Amino acid sequence: MEELLRWCFYASFICIAGIAMSNRQLYRAVQAAWHLLGLALSLSALLAVCGGLRLQFAIAYSSSPAVSASGARLAGLLEYPNTFGAVMAVFLLERLFAVAEEWGGRAGGAVRGGKAQGGGTGKGVGNTDAGQGAGSKSAGQHLSRSSVQESGVRSSGQGAGSKSAGQHLSRSSVQEAGVRSSRQGAWSSGAEQGIESSSVVQGAGSRSAVLLRSLPLFPYAAALLLSESRGAWLAAAAAAAAVLLAKRRLIAPLVATGAAPAAAAALLYRQLARAGLAVEPLPGLLALAGCWAGALLAGLWLCRRCQRSAAGSARAALAAALCWTAAGTAVLQQVYARIAGPSPTASARGLFYRDAWQLAAEAPWLGQGGGTWRSAYLAVQSRPYVGSQVHSGYLDLLLNLGVSGVAAAGLLLLAALWLVSASPRLLAPALVILLHSAVDFDWSYGLVWLLLLGLAAAGAAKLQHGQTILPPRKRSSGWRIADHLRIFAAYGVCLLLSLLCLRAETAQQLYTRALQASHQAESTAWLRQSLDWNPLLPQTATALARLLPAEESLVVLQRGLEYSPQNAALSWEMARQLWQGEQPGPALYWVRRSLQLDRYNVQKHLAAIEGMLGMAERKRAEGEERAAMNAAAAGTELLRQYRLLAVEEGRRGKQHNDRYFGDREEAVSLHRRLVVFLEV
Repeated sequence: MEELLRWCFYASFICIAGIAMSNRQLYRAVQAAWHLLGLALSLSALLAVCGGLRLQFAIAYSSSPAVSASGARLAGLLEYPNTFGAVMAVFLLERLFAVAEEWGGRAGGAVRGGKAQGGGTGKGVGNTDAGQGAGSKSAGQHLSRSSVQESGVRSSGQGAGSKSAGQHLSRSSVQEAGVRSSRQGAWSSGAEQGIESSSVVQGAGSRSAVLLRSLPLFPYAAALLLSESRGAWLAAAAAAAAVLLAKRRLIAPLVATGAAPAAAAALLYRQLARAGLAVEPLPGLLALAGCWAGALLAGLWLCRRCQRSAAGSARAALAAALCWTAAGTAVLQQVYARIAGPSPTASARGLFYRDAWQLAAEAPWLGQGGGTWRSAYLAVQSRPYVGSQVHSGYLDLLLNLGVSGVAAAGLLLLAALWLVSASPRLLAPALVILLHSAVDFDWSYGLVWLLLLGLAAAGAAKLQHGQTILPPRKRSSGWRIADHLRIFAAYGVCLLLSLLCLRAETAQQLYTRALQASHQAESTAWLRQSLDWNPLLPQTATALARLLPAEESLVVLQRGLEYSPQNAALSWEMARQLWQGEQPGPALYWVRRSLQLDRYNVQKHLAAIEGMLGMAERKRAEGEERAAMNAAAAGTELLRQYRLLAVEEGRRGKQHNDRYFGDREEAVSLHRRLVVFLEV
């Protein structure tokens, strides 16, 4: 039910986002929300390091140099460095390509304007709006040479003109061209009184606009570097390279745009990494503010130099190359040992993938439902590792939905790629999500899906805005009735999903109250109500069974196992209830089954052996010698299997033994007790 609600929420989001982005006002609001989200994620994480902002689990610490070169990695509000790095790469590439497209368009407009000015005065004045070509001949714009000479206005290459200059704009030609921009063809009246002053204002406005657009680049880059996510770095580099191969005109603007933020972010990364991401608030804030201001000013200088003469462009290109080289060298020196050395995380993921493929082979076509790996990895793991996530979004889809679900998801992803393919600023971040999700569990975060679907909705909106407006067609009454039926069906589905959400949320709240209750009777009452609202929760059934008498607890456990037959906690609780009873046979069956579902759990092995020994002692005290000997023999066999498994695991070494599985001293004590019991 959780997966059903989740995917329905994604479908609702894409519908709402598509409707919102089809409206220009709402589209701007969605854009603002996108930027606010990115800044909130990046700045909250950076302030947790530099500004003393207290965020639990915002920094992930590790003593292993193979996991973190500095001993600490930035995780932010997502509390996981790899996914946090991928999300920062998404926001960084979106802004980087947006600014590069803007500067590329301005540079192209400046070059065209320079050519027009060199050819003569007043030969053809085009109105250029940020490189959009507003004022093309297809729009029917015409300016006569004689009228320009009479007004005494010289063309500056910016498309400035006046109404008295003989501007004639044909409405029909604009409609035929499909021009939808309200800013296209905007001309200033009274050119004689202030063309020079207007150009100065326009230059100041362009500088402020560039500063505003470049504002998030530094925090995104700094957060990406501080996450130390090699997968996010590689995904960002691969996505940018793929887009630049198709849009080679953006190479120079992108290099110039990202040089200063990259160098400043690398400088901040080196300073914080040496301190293990532990700095005082005042020095940290000063370093953050200084690097940010330097990145903005240097980036603005580089971009403006690129638009001037050829010599200025060459010097700016050299400076940008030096910035990128310095940034790469600084980061590489810090993480070289982690990149070049052996990677235990990569080998651990190899184990995950191998075990996941074996699990997927059990139900290849339709999968085993939501959360398959989380609930079944303890039963299929070949080593005692700890990993409730399979670290591959595509493999997780295969486990949950099978080949059919992966095919449907593949079509969805291909459609999203097609929608964003026309815009580099949308295509690059979408590629980051698709690439990094192959090697990590990004899709376990709903935020990542929302980002991808939001990019697809933005791409669809751009395609829709670029199409010609056609007059609405008249629809028959039959079509109108069908539309109403579809609307009512959508309302019905939404109502049903709302009821399911209400039941699930109520059950979860009751379960939380039961855990916080101080009296057993109160806790039992809350758990019963929670199970009535949602009988699919195995943790509720397990907690309730521990508080009830033996007969009632067995009924609750059997009902829970009907919904979750492979749940290790339910099976173990059933085994524990039975070995406290009178029948060794069923107890041994459920003990073996629970150990198969969690084979590398030392505590369960030892508790099961002690439970069977306790049953044997009770049976002997009751005079049932045969039942006592059977229970003791079962305990002896369980001990033998546990020791064989411990010896086998000991031969493989300590690597990937995250659960510290091995032979314990308690096993020696249990062996002695069993030997004494059998000899008597």
